[in-house]
Amino acid sequence: MEELRSTDILDQEIKADVKKKADRILEDARQTAQSLEAGVTSRVSAAGDEAKKSSEARIGFYEKNINASLPLEKQRYFVSFVNSEVIGAFNSYFKDLGPAKRLDIVKKLVERSKDELKGKNVNAFVIGFNKADAEKMLKSQFGSSLLSCKTGNEIMVADEAVEGFEFREGLVLVSEDGKTVCRLTLDEKLKEVLDSKSYELSSALFAGRLPE
Repeated sequence: MEELRSTDILDQEIKADVKKKADRILEDARQTAQSLEAGVTSRVSAAGDEAKKSSEARIGFYEKNINASLPLEKQRYFVSFVNSEVIGAFNSYFKDLGPAKRLDIVKKLVERSKDELKGKNVNAFVIGFNKADAEKMLKSQFGSSLLSCKTGNEIMVADEAVEGFEFREGLVLVSEDGKTVCRLTLDEKLKEVLDSKSYELSSALFAGRLPE
């Protein structure tokens, strides 16, 4: 019986020792877990702060670039607006003139080209105008040097076209040898006016106050 009691006591001591060791291991594990949790929380918080700073920096960068581009966009819109209004005014002006007076404008361009075509026979192509009216005007300028007068196609003066301008009208004069070509169009005349008088035209159109 004494031997059995000694065995029970030994078992209890072993169990108590194991429990103490287990408790220590569990406590160490809890402390380690708490330390890891604190570290993770700290790193997450730091990462969040860094992401916030990075995001704010990017937003600031984009805002800076957007704000810097606004004046340029405003200027582009302004130029586009003024150009559109000026071209619109010219469309109304040339419409009111009528075909005969528009042909007179081209006639002045023909007179300027005569030096370039001096001593040469000329073939003419009429774009937009009545062919008979244009031929009559050309004969008054070139006489017998005018070899032919035919109806041309708008594509012949496409390179001179002003965007938004509605009148593809003019003449293409070609020397007999093909070495000299004069494209005399309302578009050309409009470009001359726009190049030399653009500010005055804009000011007049907006009654001295350009839009802002």
